[in-house]
Amino acid sequence: MTAFLRKNKKEEKEEGASGSQLEQDKPKQKEEGKKSKGKKKKISEELKENAELVERVIVSPVVSEDAMNKNAINKYVFEVAKDCNKKEIAQAVRALYGVDVIKVNVIRKSPQSHRFRMAAGQKKGRKKAVVTIKSGQEIKLFSE
Repeated sequence: MTAFLRKNKKEEKEEGASGSQLEQDKPKQKEEGKKSKGKKKKISEELKENAELVERVIVSPVVSEDAMNKNAINKYVFEVAKDCNKKEIAQAVRALYGVDVIKVNVIRKSPQSHRFRMAAGQKKGRKKAVVTIKSGQEIKLFSE
């Protein structure tokens, strides 16, 4: 029986040596895993940047009779932030709806003063963007 225990101890020592080799291999696997996670992080960072861009740029879609008539010719109207430009609007619409943007037209409406009885007030100004998308594509928010 003691011989059997001695053999098991020798095997354990041998396994321990090979086990230490396995432990040395594990950090390499972890490093390889980090490399692949780096790619995933880049993709998720891009999605976060796009989400931040969309939140910052697009305020709301404009739903009016005129805007709905423009949908027939692949033009969609959005209210956008006052400090954004055409490139940012195109990127935000592409990221949010997954369509190809051909052209962006911007309309600025300045604030107007109004009176209601004795009280003077002011309507807020806004900025609208008319986005033309590639024919054959549509934004499902506006389709019936």
